[in-house]
Order: sequence, then C-alpha cells, then structure tokens
Amino acid sequence: MFDAILSAPAPGPMSIFENIQSNGKSNSDEDEDYPTYSELLEEQERRRLEERRKYLSTVVLQSDLDRKKEEEARLERKAESRNDGWFPGNSTRILYEKFSALVGPPSNVRVQPTSNSSAVIQWDFDETSGGADGFIIKYLHEPVFGQNGKEDTAHWRSQTVMDPKARHLEIIRLNAHKPYAFCVLAVKQSRLGQCSDPPFTVDKLQPTHMVQNLHVQYKTSQSVALKWDYTGPQPIRFYVKQSGQKTYLNQFLEEKNLVAPGYENKVEGTERSFMWQNLRQYMDYTFQVGVVSLHDGTIYWPKEVKVRTDPTGPPFVDTPEFIESRALGTAQLRLRCSTEEHGPISHYWVIVVPGNYSKDDVLNIDSIQLERLTSGLNPGAAPTAKKAKEYIEEEAEVIPENPEDSGFIEEDPTSKKSRPKRDMEEDSKNVHTDSEDSGFIEASQILKKSRSKRYVDTKRNLQGVYIAAQIEANEMRQLLRDEKTFTLGDGKKYNGYTNHPLDGNSKYSVMMRAFAKGESSRKSDRPFEYRAPMQEPAAKLFTDSMLSEPFATKGIGGVLGKGKGTSAWIAGPVIAILVLLVIIAMIIAWWMRSNKKGSRTNRHGSITKVALPSGGFLNGHVNESSKLLTDAFGRPINPVYEMNGNNLMESSMVDMYPISNGSTGNYPNIQIPLPIHNNPGPQVARGPIPISELTSHIERLKMNKNTLFIQEFECIDSGEHFTWDASSLPCNASKNRYHNVVAYDHTRVHLEPTGEEGSDYINANFVDGYNKSKAYIATQGPMPETFADFWRMVWEQNSKTIVMLTKLKEGNRIKCDQYWPNKGRSIYGRIAVTLVDTMELPHYTIRTMQIENLNENSIREVKQMQYTAWPDHNVPDHPTPFLMFLKRVKALNQPDKGQQENNPILCHCSAGIGRTGAFIAVDYMLDRLRNENTVDIFECVTSLRAQRFYMVQTDDQYIFIHDAVLDAAQSGSTEVPAGKLYQHMQRLLQVHGPDQVCDLDMEYRTLCSLKTLNSDCITSNQSVNRMKNRQPQVVPYDKSRVILEQIPGVEGSDYINASWVDGYREKNAYIATQAPTNQTFGDFWRMLWENESCIVVMLTKLREFNREKSFEYWPSEPPAVAVDNLTIEAIAEYNMTHYTLREFKIMDNKTGRTRTLRHFQFMDWPEQGVPMRAESFLDFVSQVHKTKTQFGVNGPICVHCSNGGGRTGVFIALAIIIDRMNLEHVVDVFTTVKLLRTERPNMVETKEEYQFCYQAALEYLASYEFADTQIR
Repeated sequence: MFDAILSAPAPGPMSIFENIQSNGKSNSDEDEDYPTYSELLEEQERRRLEERRKYLSTVVLQSDLDRKKEEEARLERKAESRNDGWFPGNSTRILYEKFSALVGPPSNVRVQPTSNSSAVIQWDFDETSGGADGFIIKYLHEPVFGQNGKEDTAHWRSQTVMDPKARHLEIIRLNAHKPYAFCVLAVKQSRLGQCSDPPFTVDKLQPTHMVQNLHVQYKTSQSVALKWDYTGPQPIRFYVKQSGQKTYLNQFLEEKNLVAPGYENKVEGTERSFMWQNLRQYMDYTFQVGVVSLHDGTIYWPKEVKVRTDPTGPPFVDTPEFIESRALGTAQLRLRCSTEEHGPISHYWVIVVPGNYSKDDVLNIDSIQLERLTSGLNPGAAPTAKKAKEYIEEEAEVIPENPEDSGFIEEDPTSKKSRPKRDMEEDSKNVHTDSEDSGFIEASQILKKSRSKRYVDTKRNLQGVYIAAQIEANEMRQLLRDEKTFTLGDGKKYNGYTNHPLDGNSKYSVMMRAFAKGESSRKSDRPFEYRAPMQEPAAKLFTDSMLSEPFATKGIGGVLGKGKGTSAWIAGPVIAILVLLVIIAMIIAWWMRSNKKGSRTNRHGSITKVALPSGGFLNGHVNESSKLLTDAFGRPINPVYEMNGNNLMESSMVDMYPISNGSTGNYPNIQIPLPIHNNPGPQVARGPIPISELTSHIERLKMNKNTLFIQEFECIDSGEHFTWDASSLPCNASKNRYHNVVAYDHTRVHLEPTGEEGSDYINANFVDGYNKSKAYIATQGPMPETFADFWRMVWEQNSKTIVMLTKLKEGNRIKCDQYWPNKGRSIYGRIAVTLVDTMELPHYTIRTMQIENLNENSIREVKQMQYTAWPDHNVPDHPTPFLMFLKRVKALNQPDKGQQENNPILCHCSAGIGRTGAFIAVDYMLDRLRNENTVDIFECVTSLRAQRFYMVQTDDQYIFIHDAVLDAAQSGSTEVPAGKLYQHMQRLLQVHGPDQVCDLDMEYRTLCSLKTLNSDCITSNQSVNRMKNRQPQVVPYDKSRVILEQIPGVEGSDYINASWVDGYREKNAYIATQAPTNQTFGDFWRMLWENESCIVVMLTKLREFNREKSFEYWPSEPPAVAVDNLTIEAIAEYNMTHYTLREFKIMDNKTGRTRTLRHFQFMDWPEQGVPMRAESFLDFVSQVHKTKTQFGVNGPICVHCSNGGGRTGVFIALAIIIDRMNLEHVVDVFTTVKLLRTERPNMVETKEEYQFCYQAALEYLASYEFADTQIR
C-alpha cells in the first residue's frame, strides 16, 4: 500500500493526504494487516513535509520571483499554523533537524551598491566540508535587530542562484537610499543551511567606487573603443576585462562555437577611455570596467557593456576547381562555401579571368571597376585573353584623380545606390568604345609609368575580366549539399550577371569573391555612438580566392578534366605507369638509405644519427622532425617550404643570457678553467631533453646563480687522455698560437706533405656534425707563419665557407692575424687570394674571395663570414644576431653541383676551442632538434671534446649554447623566400584548431612571450628622469640608450628617452625616441646636434584623439629660435601628398658651426590602427633613405612617434625588411621585430602593426616585381 503512495504523483500537501485516504478506503475490505488511521496520519505528516521540501526546491528554481515569494509565504503560514517551525532561512526555529543541510554558511559576505536601487552581493564558501548545490540570498530593507543583535530572517525577501560555483548575485529594484541587511545561505540536496551571521548591513544604497556611463564610443571589426565617467574617491586605477563568444557555420556547413579567452588590462586612474584591439570579427563581446583602490587594494564590482564587432570578408575563400569541359564554351566547376567566422556571407561572385593574367593582376580589384568591366561586355560576346594582353603591353595605367578614393570599398558592390557620388559621376563622364572581341576601353586619363617597376593596383586595366555569376549564400549552400557542379559559360543570367559562353580558343582562370553581410556599409549609416572616426580604416567586406589553374573548353580541358572518349584509355595506362615508377623509386631510396645507415660508424664519441632532409620535411610534407615547429594541437606554427640555394630554410633564430666573467685567450698560453666545486657530479641528472621540457630544464639549471649549470659543465670530460704527438714536435711548436692548445692526433687535419719535416701539420681538427662525419674543421686563428698552411688546408679540403668568430684585435690583445688581403691579390705559399667583395653588416661581415692554386692554375670562390658582435669578454647579450649569422652561414655553404654533401665548414676564433665549440654545438643541436625533437648538449660537448682539445671553454659559453637552442626552438623558422611571401601570408591568415586562431596570431603571441634579458632600465627610472618619459613602459634599456653630454652640476642631464637601433647594413643607423615634450625638447635638439643626426622622421600628429601626442618643438617660421646653446631657424616647408618636409638651419652658438636638418612628418597615419594601404608609407620610407644618400648624411636617422615604440618600430622594421629583401631575397618579419625589441621595448607595439609589416612587404614585393632569377 505504501509503495502505491510513494509512486503516486504529489503536486502538493493536500493531494498527498487525499491520496492516502483513497488508498486506505480501497483496501478496507481486504484481510491483510494495514495501519490504523492514526498511523496513516503520522505517515501523511512525514510524507507531506518531504513533498513540501521537494516542491519548494522546484519553486526555488523558477525564474518568476513573484510566484516564488507567494509560495514561500503560503508555506510559511501553513507551517506556523501547524507549529512545525520549518521554513527555509528560519534556521533558529527548525524542529526537524534531519532536514538541515550538511554544509556551513557562506563567509566573508560583502555588499557593494551598483546604483541607488541595486547592489551586488559577494561571498566566499568553503567546499572542503562539502559542496553546495546553490545559494539563497536573503535581504530586508530597514532591518530591526533584537536584543541579541540578531534579526528574525523568516520574513526576509530572497533570491536564489542554483549554481554551485556562484559567488555573487546582483539584486535590482531595491528601494533607493534605504538601509538594507543581507545574508547568504547554502542549499545542499534541497536542504537549507544557516544564513551567514551576522548579516551584512548597508546604511544607504549609494555607489562610490563605481564607473558611470560606460558605453561604446565606436567599434570596428577588430577594435572597440570604450568610454566612461568616474567621480569617486581617489587614488584608484581601473581594470578592464573582455570575453567573447559566437556561433557560426564553417565551410563544411557545420555549426561551430567559438569562445574567446578572457583578457584583463590595467588602466591609469586618470584615463577615462580604453581601446580594445586585436579582437575577432563579428564576435559578441562583454566588456567590464571596474575600480581598484590604491589605498587598500580592494577590487570593486565592474560595470559591463555588450557589443558585437563588425563583420569582414571571410578569412579565406577556396579556389574554384575545374572538373571538365563537356562542350565548347562551357566548363564544369566545383565551388565551395566559405566559413562565416568573420560574419554571415551575403553572396559570391564567380569571376572569369583571361589565362594570361596573374593573381597579382586581379587580387582585390576594385569591385566597382569590376562591375564596369562586366557591364561593358558586348551581349553574347566571348571574352578572350588576346585583347587584354595587347592592352597591357601598352605599359599604361589609369591613375585615379583622387588617390585617397582608391583601394578597398565597403559598399555592397551589387547596389548602385550604395556607390559613392564621385563614382556615379564618373559613370556619366567616361566614354566607352565597344571592343570587337571583349569589353570596352575606358577613354580616361592614361599616364605612362613614372617608374618602370611600380604600378597602381586600383583602377587597373583588366580588359576581359568579368563577373559571370552572382550566387546567393543560400544557393551556394544548397549547391554544396547536393554535391552539384556549376556550369560556367551556359549563357544564363545569375542574379543580374550573364554567364557568357567561353571562347573555345582561349584559356581561362576563375576566382571567387565572397561578400559578407554588413551591418551597414557606410559609417554614416551606423548608430552615432558606434561610429568610428573618419580616418579609421574601413573593414573589407569581401575576400578573393586564389586563381584556378588555367583551363580551356576543348583539347587540354578534355584531357585534364574528367573527359570521356579517347582520352580515358590514354590516361589510364599513363597513370598506372607513373604509379609503378614512384613505387620502384621509393623501394630503391629505402634500400640505399638502409645501407647508408648501416655503414655509418660512431667515431670518437660523436653523436651520429640518421639524417633526415634539412628543415624536417620530406618531399614537401611534414615529418616527425617538424614537430619542433608545432603548437599544442599539433598544427605547424611556421611555414613549410622546400628550398635550395640561398633560400635554404633553417630554424630561425634572442633571449636569456647570464652576465658573468669568462676566460679569454691569452697569448702564448690560453687559460683553461679549473673546477671550483668539490663534488658536483651526483647533483646533476643528465640525458636527452625533450623539446617540451627544455625551458623548465634550463630554468632549473639557472637557479641559485647558475650553480647547477656550473656543476654540469665541470662534469664534462676534458678529453685530455687523447694523444697530441704531432703538436708537441719541436718543428711544429711555432705553429701553435697557444702552447697548451693542441690538436689531437686521431682527428687532426693532415696536409699533403711537401717533403719538409712537419709539413703535414696544422693546428686543426675534423669535427663530426649531426649525422655527418667531418662536417667541420675547427682551427686556431692563423698566424703569419701559418698563413700558407691555412690556405693550403682550405684548398685541399675544398672548404667553401670560413667562419671567423673573433676580431683581429680585442682589447689590447692580438686574437688573430689578418690572413686575407685588404684589397687586390696576395699570395700565400702556392695559393693566391683575391678579395672580390666586402659587405659589412651590423653583426657580421661577408667577404667574397677567389683562391687560385698556382700549381694547378684553377680558381675557386670562398666566402669568409666574420661574426663581429661577440664581445671581448663573456658571451653575446642575445642569441638572435648569432642565430641569424648561423643561418646565413648554412645558406651560403651549399654543395657543389652534383655533390651530395656540403664541404666542411672551416671555423676558427683565436684558439679554435671556445667560440668555435659554441658555434658547432649550436648548429649540431639545431640539426638534431629538427630530426629528433630532443637535445643533449652535455653529451654533444663531451663528443666535441673527444675530437678537439677543450671545446667550449667556459661555463658562460655552455649556458649560451642552451639559450641559443631554446630561443631557436621557441621562435621556429620564420624566414620566407620573397617569392613565396604571398602563399605564406595566405597560410598565416587561415584559422584552425580548437581555439580557432590563425597562425599570425600564434606568431605574434610567440613574439610577445619571448623574454628580453639584460634589459635593465635603471637610468630611465631614476626619480630625476622619470618625469621625462611619456610612458613608463617605453623607456630605453641601459645598454642601448643614447647618452647626452653631461651638463656640469645638472643631475640627469645625460638622459633622454632615446635608444640606438641597428639597421640592416649599419650599426646604430637609427635613434628611436619618443616625441619631445615641453620639458625635453631642448634635450632633443641637443641629442640631434651631438650625434650629427640631420634627418628627423615624425610619425604622429601634434594632437590625436584630442590629446597631445607631441610638443611642437620646431619654429614654424622666422625668426630663429634659441634652444640652449643652439639656434634653430626655419628655412622652408614643402607639403607633399602624404608627408610634410621641413628644412631647418641649426647653429652651435659656441663654435659657429651650422648644419641643415630635414624634418619628415608623415601625415597619413590614422589616429587608430594602421594605414589601410602600405604604398604611401613605403614611398615615405624610401624617400627618407634616398634623402640621406643624396645629401651624403652620415649620422643616424632619428625616428619618433608619440612613445617611440609602435609606429617607430614599424618604420625601422620595414627599412630593414626591404633592405634584406633586396639583398638576400628573403623576408623575416618575426626575427626583425624580435631583434628590434632587444634594443628598445615595445617596438612594433600591436598585432595590427605587426601584420602591417607583412602587408607592406607584400606590397613592396608586388610593386617592384622581383625577377625569378633574383629571388632564387
């Protein structure tokens, strides 16, 4: 019977009682034993209470507060009438203790008014005693406490949050300016705990530390400008937080959810706005702004605002795929949808391009021009490539009347009324003449190219390019679901565009353009509070695919496509034969490799492994060795390329260096350090270190002032048990630069004997590389008596690359004698050496020499690479220049034509053991890292010492090897051949992985995560200098700051916020500085005079966002102005298209000397973000450097924006990138910016600026059209 009671539905107490009575009656005539009526009442009472508890838990979960409160009041009245005392929150009157929760009350309850009628309640909860299912917040206005200080909470109002992790709740609709009391209790398995005691009281709902009027000032696709007011107590600072999420369809029509990780920034208490940048397109964001008291560190509750960023074109569009040509004039294409991650897709254009155009000709072509080209086609005409080609060969271009109007457009190109007025007027003014074959020729102003290798990529003459169809997004999705192809050239109309039949005698390519749905195409149509400044770059609402491979509608089209007929029986056997040949080649390669592997021996303890192709890639595909360059999801962080010659890709190579005193060479004996720890061995665990553990491994060894590093270094076998009989012969003693640095007999280089005693000896040893024996020759710096032997060794070993790791003189010591001619030709023994070319760069010098064996009358070319940045003592501050040098060495040391392996690299410093050992060890470990994903530097140095005496001389060098390998592993390979920059950019902008970030984001995050060591900024943070800095985070490092001449008696007069920065070809080529203030403009002019800087580059306006960005530190017109001991006189001012050029005459009043200074101010940098197009900025960079060359200026170029970091870094980075592109035909934005940041903080400050460097490099490459022979 009771089973029936338990199973019966019980919506309320009365229904339970009725159910029990009915059950009792239905069984009254049976003989079974059943309870008495009093027993039924007792059971009914128990069940009623339990059902009431269950029912209350459902009421608590309701969102309708009025119904919940009404139910609580009804149950309370019933409970009081029955005197059972049970009510949630009335913990002092519970009669049934078994219903109380087994959790304690929340603690540390605190209340913060958020307005005059709302407050947020926060609490802590100890989960160690058992977790809660939720919490109830009880509150009462104008509370009255009894004599015991406690208030009966039975009549308090309550709100519930059934989330075990909840620790706050905001309550609204409170009575304004009234006192309130609050307490919080926990809920566990529908049982209620006690309220927090004592209740938290608020005398008056009046917010204090709370921002007001938080709103979105404006937004773009990747930025949101927030603004707020604050009138509360001081001193404070603000914290701003953001989080975001969105749902979208990917290219496979799968629904994806994306959650952006939350970020927090600190804002000074004097600020009232903040710009969030690098946001995701079309993402729903929640932004919070709160206050932190600087008195006690209290963090107050924030205000929040929600907004959706603007859409843009999709991140990528798949290239249309040509399938087959079933008939003349048509082609079957497979089209694919684009992901809607950056916003919903509106429609697609199918664009037909004559086969003689390249992707650079048509990429991002102006949509209005494209519509004109389409509308100009003769009805029914078949566009051909012939006319277009003839037109291009005229070498003319159309220059828009207003260059600012060219470029990307926002408007929906299919809407006539959305087009700018100027374009509509041009439609009526242009004269069109029908072309016989295709399209029209626009009779507008045509100008010859002013520079043969420049072009304007808007308003391009692209006759024959036209829109074949417009496909709506829903139609494209249906096409994908039905797995249908699109027929190009069927003559039909698709949303207003005629799909013209194709010419059977021409080849074509096809591309797709995907358009995003814009919230509003024009800024003027947006809500006022969201409208961005007019100079804010407009979002590009379309994206182009790559061009398809050229195809024809007959002949080649039938063979390459899925054609029928005779082509099928020809293609089948051909494919079968090709597959068979590939299989045979793979078997042969496997057999040869297996035999080669088995034949190798491990000589003298060298760590010899089986080689994999350079860079960790096999036949263009990623293999195990490329795991070094992958992230946590296994995706490659850096590009995969196959390269030869100068485009050889190695691991891109700046951080973490200890500063300590190391030993240096000392002629005629070199100092060998002795162990200083008595028993270091057992404390150091050694073995191969996986790349994933390398960072933690190095950090552990560096603890306690590198104690474990020193111990590990001293445990390395010195190798002194090997013999060096040849070095000890009396006839060879004079050939050793240092008497105690010898050449082991078993690995020494044997010269061809000349018949004289000891003629086969030179102080040099072969050293094994990774998976290659005798990869290096380690030798001492040549002396006059060994010059002939040195060059004889170069000739006999056929070394093509000499690596020199020392200057000729360091300090007061001769480290190496000059063994090459200063100019012309010198003869050393039977080898004649001719210096052909010398190229000096900031960190190393490349000399090209020709060597001739006078006995054989044959000539070879040798490259000498001298690293000049190794300091006299210790090791380099940062490994970036060293790793760049190493990469250049590897790129130049290529095998001869037809040769399988490279010739040995001949490496020397002074003794040939310290820096030489470090160079070989780093190169060795990077090769191993690419193939095995592990490093073992301890074993590597042990192996090197078994081949040459005491390789890696000091513990500082040993630590440097670790830091260099770690930096190379963290940075990865970021150098790209110039000819492959476009493909690299396409790949960087594609998103993938669970977090849906693109590789450009990952690359920039990696850049920002790298530490900059030896980055002390002590001088800039001294109290006397602190007020001279515009921003505390952008100050010069002590090692690279510009030091002014000290003014006697004036403390801090030698300081200015400025840093020396190296260029590509010249050390200290630039001074990067902040914009002068009204207090520092005198120091600024003094710096220019003292350092002979005659060119100033200004990259900011005087005021931006209605704030001063730079003090006007120059006289705008005569008369001359006196600044300290200098007189500044304005000579002329020229207002150019994108910049203003000013000329000044500077005179030193003490000496009467004068100079002319040229001041370039770039006017087109927007107040927010970066220029939309890089062309004008590239011209500006070029003009500045041309001026320096034309006027023979030798001093540095002084560059400043407002803080001397972001835009300043972009200017210098692009100058270096372009110089390197011209000379080496490679682009490495990552390493360039990384190197700049070792010289001054925050160079290239944002991801937007970082991407702009890539964009500018790509535009420069396209504009100047590198020849293929140059690129290769």
